[in-house]
Amino acid sequence: MDRVKNKINNYFFGYQKNLDKKSFFIIVISLFGLLNILSILPDIYNIYGKGGLINHEINDFLIRNDKIRLAFITDGFEKIGVQYEYSLAIVIVIYVCSFLFILMNYYRLLFAVVVLIIHSALVASSYSFSYGADYMISFSLFINVLLCVDSKYNKIMYSFAIRLLQLQLCIIYFFSGLGKAMGNNWYTGDAIWYLISTYTNLNILTAFIATKIPVVFQIISLSVVFFELFYPVLIYNRKLKNVTLFYIIITHIIIILIINLYTFGIVMIILNIIAFQPKLILELKFLKRNEYITE
Repeated sequence: MDRVKNKINNYFFGYQKNLDKKSFFIIVISLFGLLNILSILPDIYNIYGKGGLINHEINDFLIRNDKIRLAFITDGFEKIGVQYEYSLAIVIVIYVCSFLFILMNYYRLLFAVVVLIIHSALVASSYSFSYGADYMISFSLFINVLLCVDSKYNKIMYSFAIRLLQLQLCIIYFFSGLGKAMGNNWYTGDAIWYLISTYTNLNILTAFIATKIPVVFQIISLSVVFFELFYPVLIYNRKLKNVTLFYIIITHIIIILIINLYTFGIVMIILNIIAFQPKLILELKFLKRNEYITE
């Protein structure tokens, strides 16, 4: 029993690989979060304004009462006479400046917490618009808080953050693969055909492949199901980890190019690299034969 406890303890709190890259991880996550909020600034009042596309009362009806939302923050400003539009602007400025302070290594932990709270409020207050990317950014900002801990618990928190990120990705891909495996479209290849036909102008090409060599779509579909469903096993295999990671990254790049889900694709690529192969982006080790990073 003690042996099992020691293994579990060592798994969560004894991982110190790439500890020297911690600051780099913090910068990447924070920079992406900053770019994400800057990209929606032109539409900020359409999304979060009282006269926006979705009425606040409708949004509040759709989310739990205990969820942090913008109103919890802006109400404080309104009580002292600041109009909602200006209150919202102040919150966004604080949000952006907090990212900048993290990037400048100025009270990183404090501003990482501020960023996480405000982002959570933004996601809850735009429930009707939010999708997977917003929630993955939320999780990445939570991981960022753990990474920003700089004390005698530095190594422990770093280890826990990376392992938590790894487990989260394993759960996400496993259930994504399981959901696909429970259907029929991913076995026949129809899912890939529909994806390409709907989001690209390659109708002639897709029609030709679908009628002449439909096995192409079927192979691609089955490979997606396989790599997602067995991701938790493949990613921890020393010989298959780089292949699996390379496939997942390529898949997200293709999704970005076809469906234009830039935010979701990029955040998933970043999290995969941080979790399992940080040297992939720094040293391109996946191109070198017979070189693997062991756990």
